[in-house]
Amino acid sequence: MRVILAVLMATVIILPLQVSAATEQFWDHARYDSDGVQEDGGTIGFTTHWNLSSNNETRENYSYSVDEMPILVEIYTATWCTNCVTTQGIMNDAIGDSNVEIIHYHRHWFEPRDPFGSNSTEERWTNTYGHAVTLNGGAPRLAPTKVVDGERMHYGSRANSDSLMDDYTASLSKGPNGLLNGNISLNLHQTEDFISFDWDISSLAIATQEKYALEPWILLIEEEAYFPDGSNGLETYEHVLLEALSLDSSEYSSGALEVPLPSLWDGDDLKVAILVDWIVDSSPSESPLPPPSIVYLLTSLVAMAYVRGPRLS
Repeated sequence: MRVILAVLMATVIILPLQVSAATEQFWDHARYDSDGVQEDGGTIGFTTHWNLSSNNETRENYSYSVDEMPILVEIYTATWCTNCVTTQGIMNDAIGDSNVEIIHYHRHWFEPRDPFGSNSTEERWTNTYGHAVTLNGGAPRLAPTKVVDGERMHYGSRANSDSLMDDYTASLSKGPNGLLNGNISLNLHQTEDFISFDWDISSLAIATQEKYALEPWILLIEEEAYFPDGSNGLETYEHVLLEALSLDSSEYSSGALEVPLPSLWDGDDLKVAILVDWIVDSSPSESPLPPPSIVYLLTSLVAMAYVRGPRLS
């Protein structure tokens, strides 16, 4: 009996460690707060094409359930970053025919060599992922960095497992953690000088008793931009994020926003994305039951005491 209890005790202690190692070996966690505390959160959403030259006075309505939304891959990059080109090629191979939307954040602050990006795109990146990148690389804005579904981060060109291909494939195949359900709706309307957005995330919810927060965003993306002066040899840059517009959700979960028509680098290949960041409240639970870690510890101590047996005088 004591042997059996010893085995059970070892399983209770080691199993959580093995599970943790198995889920972290292909990627790093993407969200930390300013104190370096890991946050439980992610990002969902979808994109749609919007041709600026042919949509005057038209309206389009879009609505997707969480299950229908693509995998989101947000990438921090720069036109001089050669490692970005190499790692992007591997990511493209890992994506294959999967339903994936890529968004490229270009280095903008104090950056004379890259013409893309804006203050708003830098602010979204640093506020959302900057703490996690800093923990890995020492600064919040380092290229290349990739984040999948707002949850799983791949920093630089190093592999966590045997190869970047294995890392990316595992990360893409995992998908969102499944806490959220519901729908996101977006209505677009363009006039001569403005584009307006009506959005609704009121049906989104986390199907647990945990407290959570939702933050919606509108992203304006240029599908292709020709820039032959980039030093990484690409010349044509894809999925270029132009602006990141935070939507007010402090008092309501729907609303409207009107902005001037964006200035594209070339062409009229605009894409509009609506994303929702979600964060589960990590404050201590008011439940009278102790947390699982305490249960594991107490169970282990009881088992050890029983296995050891009474001391003989």
